[in-house]
Amino acid sequence: MPNLAELPESESKIKVFFFDTDSCGVVHNIAYLRFVEVARSELAEKLGWPLKEMERTGLVPVVVKTEIDYKAPARLGDEVQIISRLSRVEKVRFQIEFELRKENSAGQLLALCRQTLACVKLPEGKPAPIPLNWAQIYPWLVGRKK
Repeated sequence: MPNLAELPESESKIKVFFFDTDSCGVVHNIAYLRFVEVARSELAEKLGWPLKEMERTGLVPVVVKTEIDYKAPARLGDEVQIISRLSRVEKVRFQIEFELRKENSAGQLLALCRQTLACVKLPEGKPAPIPLNWAQIYPWLVGRKK
């Protein structure tokens, strides 16, 4: 039996560019959502749900809730490491947690994020079961407390 603390995860790295920052060179809040979007897409691919498969089947994850706790600012030129973890699985919904840290700075914590997503069938826009057997592959995530 797997360790209950074990969560399927992925690591992404993103460099902060001018368009991510305000006039003081500090990353603005909307850029964190872009960072999380990239990391979430990479995690989905690692879990067997690549973008091309989403396009082919019309089954897509839709964000229904995002929570971000900002801890420290990232700045122009920083490299941000993002650890993404699948942390909860339901029939239609699932949850991913993100930890954003500054590279080359003793791993300074920049932000913590949690997203709840629902699987939707396009073009109808109707809720649909998650197309992968995540509940069978990761049974310790089913009904896991938030």
